[in-house]
Amino acid sequence: MSKKIDLQLIMSALSLIQNKEKWNINKLVQKLNISEKDLFYILSVITDIYSQQGELLIDYEYDDKNKELLFSFNPSLKNIIQINDGELFNLVFLLTSNLIFKELVKNNSDIEEFYNVVSPYFNLEILDESNDGVFENLTFFEENIISYIKLGSTEETFYRIQPILLTTNTDGIVLEAIDLNEEKSKTFLINRIVDSLSIEDFRESKKSNNIEVVMKFTYLNEKVLTDINKDDYQLKNKHVEAKFYSELNAINFAIKNYENIDIISPQFITNELKNRNDKLKKKLKI
Repeated sequence: MSKKIDLQLIMSALSLIQNKEKWNINKLVQKLNISEKDLFYILSVITDIYSQQGELLIDYEYDDKNKELLFSFNPSLKNIIQINDGELFNLVFLLTSNLIFKELVKNNSDIEEFYNVVSPYFNLEILDESNDGVFENLTFFEENIISYIKLGSTEETFYRIQPILLTTNTDGIVLEAIDLNEEKSKTFLINRIVDSLSIEDFRESKKSNNIEVVMKFTYLNEKVLTDINKDDYQLKNKHVEAKFYSELNAINFAIKNYENIDIISPQFITNELKNRNDKLKKKLKI
């Protein structure tokens, strides 16, 4: 039975064969605990990855009579910086799900070839639960704003962060970032990030939140009116026309009282409530 071939096994084989140029194939498969068939498959992967403009950086010949492998290493191989499996996973994840990196795959043939060779060795099904629609807007090593639902909570919290790297644990894909307000490193589960904005987009949203909003609604419980200044609303037969000093203020009122009001207008507040409710259900898997 063939052994499961993963990135760790490929990296182990690569590290081993670089120790010397000539290997007895029986000793090599014994050290790697794989079959000959798997070994030749791994070698084909390595030679595909370690090539530069059509030139092989690692090549080999097989002496069938003596059961020996003779490797040749291009001198430029010494200038290549090797990365571990976690770092390679970060690259594949970025190239798969981040908007900026996906453009690199489209526009650079070398990167496209690298991605096509490496990506099949990763379980990308995890991306289905990674909230990649939000993730694609993150820019690494730059300032970002994210809204995040902490474990054990249903409320969103905004963080001003600088994304650094990705890791994985039993809970899923983890974003490591610097909290720029607290100036310390924090971790965030990707699938609990509700939204992500560049600092420019966040500032634009802040500007729009300074625009006065008039909301029309009916209510089931008149206690909702205690959250509005008496001078800021008009009431007629449970129909209320209330003035809020910003979009955010209006949305927060609607969220707090969503069980006791029926919004007539504006439509964008109804849409925002539905959008947040859908996102929350998705995060909590309700």
